[in-house]
Amino acid sequence: MHEMIEPSRHDEVRQIAYSIYGSPKNSVGKQRAMPWNTGLQPPHLNIAAYAGTPLRVLAGPGTGKTFALMRRVMRLLEQNVQPHSILAVTFTRTAANDLVEKLAALGAPGADLVAAKALHSLCFGLLGRAAVFQALGRTARPLMEFERDTLVCDLQDGFGGKKPVNKLIDAFASYWARLQHHQPGFPTDPVERAFDHALRSWLIFHEAMLVGEVVPLALDFVRRNPVHPDVPRFEHILVDEYQDLNRAEQVLIDALAGPGAVTVIGDEDQSSIWVQTRSPRGDRAVRSSAR
Repeated sequence: MHEMIEPSRHDEVRQIAYSIYGSPKNSVGKQRAMPWNTGLQPPHLNIAAYAGTPLRVLAGPGTGKTFALMRRVMRLLEQNVQPHSILAVTFTRTAANDLVEKLAALGAPGADLVAAKALHSLCFGLLGRAAVFQALGRTARPLMEFERDTLVCDLQDGFGGKKPVNKLIDAFASYWARLQHHQPGFPTDPVERAFDHALRSWLIFHEAMLVGEVVPLALDFVRRNPVHPDVPRFEHILVDEYQDLNRAEQVLIDALAGPGAVTVIGDEDQSSIWVQTRSPRGDRAVRSSAR
């Protein structure tokens, strides 16, 4: 049975709904934007309002961390930051699209122009540029699952069979994620050195790349060509579910941000939320929590 709302409570309920979902469309069909801080209370207000960088937010599930992130983007847009200079990074493409839709529902001006992307999608876009292809000599095409079977079969004779080849592929994905391949002399093991050459040669010949290579290859190009016109630049980068990013992805975020502002939100798997602001030297921290 549905709850009956007394007439006197309609205005109150309406205002609560507006604070969460945004105000309704006006007579010409345009969304009326509400102020970014409407209905916000600490610590969500602290997250949205903090003007410094970097900002790190640790939050458990159900604490409204993504909601606070959206309001932070709203504030930037309301303060006339160009939408194309804002990058909102999420772990999946679905989450990125969902973020844009929620921003639009809140009436944020220019929300549809904010670059909300999964990090791998952003990297594939960069690696697909002609100049990047010429520089790296790699084709930005992900290797399909059935092609991996062919890769394993082609390399098995030289490396002890299918199982060892699969283990080596997984090991190199881990090396790339931790940026171990940037260490001088990598790889030091003779078998791994031979496998590195064979794997790279196979992928280049078949014009493909493993998913684990995508971010490290993009990072390599950005580091070597920091002012290249194909390298995207952002004044503000906001990262949701930061705990899911590996070392290579974290370093790429820093490289793309340059002197810009960075906000990261992570999940500590607990029902609390706190805000930490700190200089790169770690000499100042402010915490605000809510249960």
